[in-house]
Amino acid sequence: MGAPASLRWGKQQISGFVETINLAGMYVTAPSLPELGEYVDAVFSLPRIGRSFRVRASVVHTRPLGERRTGFGARFERPPLGFLEAIKGLAGH
Repeated sequence: MGAPASLRWGKQQISGFVETINLAGMYVTAPSLPELGEYVDAVFSLPRIGRSFRVRASVVHTRPLGERRTGFGARFERPPLGFLEAIKGLAGH
């Protein structure tokens, strides 16, 4: 997917990319990584939707720095109204 994202956790605020997304969560590539279990706030736009979403997710796995596509997988926590429907719409195209 490659959607640019603004990411925040703890005192960190960085930019990354949402590479894959489904109804449960997302994989984000980023230059630095949160800890397992940490909550991340992300703001990004879904392709073909034209609307930005702010979501909160908990980190469930990480791919360490130096490996291909360094990043983390995160599970959505109480996604905002319309967000899951927008993801379902991506699968329909």
